[in-house]
Amino acid sequence: MLEAMATGLPVFATEHGGIPEAIENGVSGALVPERDEEALARALLNAAQDPDVLSRIASAGAEAVKRNFDLANQAQRLEETYLRMIATPNS
Repeated sequence: MLEAMATGLPVFATEHGGIPEAIENGVSGALVPERDEEALARALLNAAQDPDVLSRIASAGAEAVKRNFDLANQAQRLEETYLRMIATPNS
């Protein structure tokens, strides 16, 4: 899913596990409840009727992956967390 988003593909997914951490419904992709094929069909039909939606969520999805899941950014955030933990005195 993240790879698809990063390449600029619009993503339609379910609200399963960590997926909502990556997709903001209607902004960077489309989320529907699990096992709700009617909701998925509605989301797909709505998108097909408004091609601007596909391009908007595709662009926003690519930007969200770049901002939130870039390997260099993730490594830097992890390092900052470790450094904060090292600097915090134990109580």
